[in-house]
Order: sequence, then structure tokens, then C-alpha cells
Amino acid sequence: MQATAPPSPQLAQKLDPFSTAPGTNAQPVNVAEVLWRYRWAVALPVVVGAVVGLLIYLQLPETYRSTTRLMIESDQAAVLDPINGDMVGGVPSLDIVQSQLFSDRVMQMTFNAPRLRPFQEEFEGRVGAFVEESLESLELEPEVEDVKTAQSVVTLMHFESENEELCKAAVESFSESLQSFYNENYKSNRGDLIRLISTGMEQLHPKMLELENRYRTFRRDAPLAWNAEGLAINPHRERQLFLVGRRSEIDEIARQKKTEVAALKSIVSQSGQDPILGLNIIGELLGKQFSLPNSGSRLGELQQGDRILATIGLDKELVPMIIERDKYAAEFGPEHPTVRNLDAQLESMKTEMKKLVEDQTDRVMELIGETLVDPVQRAKEALAAIVMASEAQVDLLTEQRKELDDQISEERLGASKLAQYEQENQAQLREIERTRELLEQLEEQMAKVSIGKDERGTRVIELTAPSLAYKVGPSILKTVGLGSLLGIMLGSGLALLLEKNANTFRDPDEISEELGVPVLTHIPFFKGKLKKLGKDEVNPYEKLDPALAVIHMPASVPAEAIRSFRTSVFFETSGPGCKVIQVTSPLPGDGKSTIAGNLACSMAQSGKRVLVIDSDLRRPQLTDFFSLAEQKGLTDVLNGDCEVSDGCHSTPLNNLFVMPSGPVPANPAEALTLPEMGSMLEVLKQKFDYIIVDTPPLLVVTDPSIIASLVDGVVMALRVRRKSRHNSKESINILRSVGARVLGVVINNSDEAGASDGYRGYGYYRYARHTSRYYRSAKGNKVRRDKEPLIISGKGSQTSSKPVAAVSASNSDELDG
Repeated sequence: MQATAPPSPQLAQKLDPFSTAPGTNAQPVNVAEVLWRYRWAVALPVVVGAVVGLLIYLQLPETYRSTTRLMIESDQAAVLDPINGDMVGGVPSLDIVQSQLFSDRVMQMTFNAPRLRPFQEEFEGRVGAFVEESLESLELEPEVEDVKTAQSVVTLMHFESENEELCKAAVESFSESLQSFYNENYKSNRGDLIRLISTGMEQLHPKMLELENRYRTFRRDAPLAWNAEGLAINPHRERQLFLVGRRSEIDEIARQKKTEVAALKSIVSQSGQDPILGLNIIGELLGKQFSLPNSGSRLGELQQGDRILATIGLDKELVPMIIERDKYAAEFGPEHPTVRNLDAQLESMKTEMKKLVEDQTDRVMELIGETLVDPVQRAKEALAAIVMASEAQVDLLTEQRKELDDQISEERLGASKLAQYEQENQAQLREIERTRELLEQLEEQMAKVSIGKDERGTRVIELTAPSLAYKVGPSILKTVGLGSLLGIMLGSGLALLLEKNANTFRDPDEISEELGVPVLTHIPFFKGKLKKLGKDEVNPYEKLDPALAVIHMPASVPAEAIRSFRTSVFFETSGPGCKVIQVTSPLPGDGKSTIAGNLACSMAQSGKRVLVIDSDLRRPQLTDFFSLAEQKGLTDVLNGDCEVSDGCHSTPLNNLFVMPSGPVPANPAEALTLPEMGSMLEVLKQKFDYIIVDTPPLLVVTDPSIIASLVDGVVMALRVRRKSRHNSKESINILRSVGARVLGVVINNSDEAGASDGYRGYGYYRYARHTSRYYRSAKGNKVRRDKEPLIISGKGSQTSSKPVAAVSASNSDELDG
């Protein structure tokens, strides 16, 4: 069967190594785990920082301190000033005391103190140099933080210097200077304050009298009015406000009347031929009752009633005859002639009398009807009168509104003429009030000063004598601790930077989420070794590489992991036609050849007929595992130098066959794109249950992407290390771009120490460092390199008439089992 050429692979678009796949969230960083993972990066800066801190400690000069305890007290208790809301009295704040300490006066007094004269040469006789030293060395430390409401406060005064003798002398001099400052400062303050207050009061009293006289003259001459509270009133404005209110009321009444007229007209137009109904509706609307003459129907009722009353009256006149008839009927029976005669007389009399009553009633009602007026006409006239009256009220309200507008305009003009008098009145009142407040404040302050004439103000008392200078620095704990702290901060930042730069995986769930494929198994790190045998024992697998753990160490943890991997592959390929499985990896060193060889051996041990093909034509590691470097293999089959069956070699393990790579060609990528590759796989599918194809790394060469389009499934081996996140994502993208079915990922060397560190970053421009070296070394007896590079051109170039799928008779029986 002739296979078509496989499609050319398409490389996946390059991704940002720090980016995450679309639709996935960035994994949160566990700082504790990162610091423990890169503990060396944290420990090194800590050690360096501690050493630097120790060196700094050894270089720093010794520092001494002298201390005294001062009490600052005041005779005035701290009270709240009701005028401005500030605390008055009490001791001054320590900020104020410190400012007074550093004032020119106190500094000059301290510098000239007898105790500091021996040290003036140290400052070259300049008080400025002493001030600079004091700003750094002098400190006030309060024993109580909150002193706002205190009447006394205790504070410590420290002075630090490298000169041990200067410390005590400076503290004593500052204490004496501060006491002298307060004693001198508060002696003359009360007299100065009294003089200032008296001067102010003498100036304000005449001014107050002048303002009051001027205001009285203004009130007498101004055309304003004053109410009972003494407030100025503009009469024109008051009248204007009243008229404006009245106009608003008239506007509201006019609006209601217009609405009423519109409603009346609507009712009149809708009543039509029944004006009486319209009049009744208007009566309900206006809350009134209208009376009209009786209508014709009412006359008929009256006529009928009169007839009934007249009939009743006639019946009363016939009562004696009726009684007599009933008497005879009871005595002689109703059929008696006398009774019948009486019945005939009664009936005749009733008929005649009824007719007479009807004629009389008709005549009376006819006379009454001639004297009555038509009620419908009266209703129409009433409706017209009501509408006309309402319209007249609207016109009257309109005239009243116009008259009010004229009056409002006149009052507004008059009010504007008096506005300047109002402003003048307010200005004079404000000035009088302001002067009165100032005068009251001065009088209150004078009273306070007079009450406290016996007080001594604020003073400073030295509670303890200045101590001898004692050593306070440098501190080895501070310098070394600070250096270590800076080292921890630097090391933590370095560890986080290394973690970000590592760009690797930390757990299986993260791998599955990032790549979108399952993790088939984890294979721990192991070093292969041959099984120890006794003297008479023979190892049939002696020539097989120790890396095949399922053969040499069947009871080991790696072998069990391979068997778990085999089970996962069986499950993923349980469907029909899924026989050819490719094993590849992102970069060299991920263990793809070891995983492919062990998977093939494990499948063969389960009873499956398995062929493993080494299609890594640059570094055929799988060929070396089975010691088949000198045998014909894949390149020989593709080039037509041997049949497919001749390229498949049996192994000491039952059901396992190996097709080595053959001679290393000069054009490995072109060799795998030949149609013969697909044809060969179709032939081998008929002979084996599973075919395992070992291919080069995906990110180094294009060979694996070519094979991926020919196989039924792909397994990617991955060793978790630096940049493995980006490498694996690019590899998966390459496989998906050629339409490959990715069965899953096998994590190799999952417990290897330091697997996430120490791997150099790479980009597409750095793949050449792998590609140029991705060939089998020329050293060793396992290598077979021709002197002239082998060019794979396909079997058709030599014997195009011979079908590729043909299998020689000598090997067909062996392949068929």
C-alpha cells in the first residue's frame, strides 16, 4: 500500500514564558514554600548582611550617655478656654520645652556655663558648633505621654557623645540654663500683660461711646421702623411681601374658578336634551340644591292619587248599604233576591260615582297645569345663569390681580429706596458688637491676671542629679540584627525573583490545568543496575541496558510506575485502530527514550506483540539500549536497503521486537517525510498489537512533529525543571498544530533533588545550542558512522517497481509469531 506524504509540521506560535494559557488563572505564590525551596538564596544574603553588620560594629566609635530627671510644674491648672476651645494653663508641651532648649538664649547660657568652659576648645570657641552637636546629642524623653491636662510632668534629659566627660557637664549645664530661663522669663510677664490689657481697654471705651451715639442719631433720622425686639423694618418691603402673598391667593382662586367654568361648560354641553340632569350634576359638584316646578309626570301622579282618594271617600258613603247587604246575606244567603238587588244597586252606584270623580279630577288638574311653567326651560335658564356667574367671578379676579401687580411695583420701588438705610443699620450694629466683644475679652483677661497675681507660673525642678556617663553604643545586636534583616529582605526578594524566573510546575494539578492533558504517571528518579546472579545463573537480558527497569528491577518503584503508565496507555488506546504510539519530550534529558523502552518491555510482558522503533536519527539512544547499533534499521528500510521484516529484530524478551535507527543520515528530517514512512507503519500495524515510536525532542528539531501526523497517539515525557512550564506548553501547541492526539504526560524523575532549579532559559534563537549537538558522539564501540554521510532518498529512487510493503519470506514467519 502506497502512503501519501505527511503534512509539513507547523510550529506553534511563540508564547511569553511568564504568561498563562487563555482561560486559566495564574497560580498563587506560596511565599513560605518559595523561601524554603530557595533557602540558599535567602541564607547567603543573611550571612553577608550579618558579617557586614559585624564589620560596621567593629568600626563604630564608643558612645556615652548622661541622664537627669526634670520636673516641669505650673501653678495654673489646665482648663478649657470657653472662647476658643483651647487648653489654658498647665505645663507647656515637651515640643515647646525642646524648642526653648535649642533657642539662642538657652544655648548661649549653656555654652558659657562654668562646667563647659574646659570643652570650648573642642568646639573651637564657637557656639554654633556646640548647637550642631547638641541637636544630635540632646534628647527629652517624657515618662508620661499625655501631658495636655497635667499640672506637672516628669521628663528625662539625655546627652550622648563620644567624650565621656562632656556628657555629664552638658547635662548639668542644660538643666541649670533651663531653670534660669523659666525663672527669668516669667517674672515680668504679668506686669507686661496688665499694661497691654489696660491700654487696650482705655482705647476701646471712648470708641464704644462714639459708636453708640452715632447709632442713636441714625435711628432717629432714618425712615425705617423698628419692632419690639429693636430690629429695623422696611415698611415698603413688609407691604410688598403682604401683597405678593395676597396675589398668590388670588392666582390660586382664579385657577380654581377657571377649572370650574370649564367643567360647567362641559356638563352643559354633554347634558344635551336633559338640562335638568345637568343642573342636578352641577348641584352635586357645587354642593348646592336647585328647586324646579313639578313636571308633567308629577301631575299625572297627583291626578292618580286624587282619584284614589276620591274613590276611598265614596266607599265610605256606601258603607251603611254594604253593612245592610252583608246582614241580609248572612241571614238569607248570597242568592237571596234582596241580597242580589242590593249588590246591583251597590255596583251601579260605584260606577256612577267613579265616573263623576274622574271627570272632576281631570278638570282640576287641567286648571293646575295651565298655571305651571315648563321645568326643562327653567333648567336651561338656570344652567346659563350659573355659567355666566362663574365667568363673571373669573373676570373679577383678573382685575384684582392687575390692581395688586400695580401696588406691588410701587412698594418694590419704595423698598429699594430704603435698602441703603438697612445696610447702614447692619454695618453700625456689627461694628458695635465687635467692639463690645473685644472689650469683654479684655475685661475677662484682666480678671484672670488679677486672680493669679500670687502664682509663680511655670518652673523647672531637677529631681535627680545628672548620672555619670555610661556606655550606650555601639550595639552588636542592632548592627548585626539590622544587617541580617536587610539580608532577609534581599534574600526573600531574590527567592521570589528566582521563583518567577523558574517558570516551572509545582504539582500535577497545575500541569493538567496548564496543558489540558492528563498526567499518566510519575516515574521517580532511579539509577539502573543489572540484577545480581549466582555462580550458575545466566542473565538472558545481560546485553540490555540497565535503564530498562521493568526487566532488571521488576520489583522496584520505577518498574511499578511503568506498569501504571502501561495501564493508562491501554485505557487511552482501548478504541479500534489505535496501535502506533509516539513518545517524545520538549528538550533533551527528559528521559523519553528510557520511558519508550520501558513501556515497550512492560507491554510485551503483558502478552502484547510490541515493536519499538527508534526514529531518533540524530541521537539513537533506544538503539543503544538494545545493543543494535550495528544492525539494519529504519534508515535502511526507508532507503530500500532491506525489507521491513529485515529491519525488525527480536530481543531476549518474548513478544518484543526492535527496529533500530540504522546509520545516522545527513537528512534525518527529510527522511521521515518520505511516503515510505507511512507505508511502513501501515504494514507493521498488521503484524503487531502496539508500535512504540521514539522521536527526538519537539523543541530541538522538527522530526517529532512529522511523526506526530502519522501515529495514533502521542505521549510526552517531561522532567520538571526550570522553564518546564513554557517548554511543555510550546510542545503541546506544536502537537496540536499538526492534529496529533495527545494521550497524556509522563513526569520523569519526579523526586529528583533540585529538579526545579539550575536550568538555563532558552528561546527559539537558542535552540541551535541543542540542535548542533543533538547527534550521537563518535566515541565508543556502539556507534556506527559512515565516512560519507548517508542520504535517505527513498526506496523508489532505486527500485521504484518493487512495493515497499513487501516482506521477505525469511522474516515473515518470525514477525507473524
